[in-house]
This record gives sequence, structure tokens and C-alpha cells, in this order.
Amino acid sequence: MSPASKRSKRRQLLQLYGNHCHWCGKQMRKSERTIEHLLPKSRGGSNALSNLRLACFSCNNSRGNSLLPPPGNNLRTPITQPDDKIA
Repeated sequence: MSPASKRSKRRQLLQLYGNHCHWCGKQMRKSERTIEHLLPKSRGGSNALSNLRLACFSCNNSRGNSLLPPPGNNLRTPITQPDDKIA
């Protein structure tokens, strides 16, 4: 993803899901936000909004390319599809 595309996706994810980590629910500072791939790119995942969420660095890093939540965390909210109106 290009830097401009990352900024755009990050803004859209903030609008859709708020400023909380998808996994642990922690409210994040701007410097802590990472773009999380629900289905990791290494396992065939895409950069589509339906596959992306915001996660804190700690959760994203500890999850690696696993399909499961990070160790010690349960899925805080159900995985939902974003509104198709936002591209």
C-alpha cells in the first residue's frame, strides 16, 4: 500500500470502527495505531476494507500471521463488514 493509500484506509477505518484496538479494546494514540489484516496478506488476505481493522502495535505484533486473536486476547467485537458506500 502506498503512504497515501494507508492514510486513506486509516481514516476510513477510524470512521467505521473508532479509535479502539480491534482485539483488546484499548483506546490508541495516533502513534500506536496499526492496520491489522484479519486474514494476513501472507495467507492470501487483501487490503480491502473488509479485511482491515485498526489494532494497537502490541496486539498486531503478537498476532503475527496467525488466523487467531493475539495470545491472551479474545475477540472483543464480532467481525463485521463495512458499509459498501465507503470505498
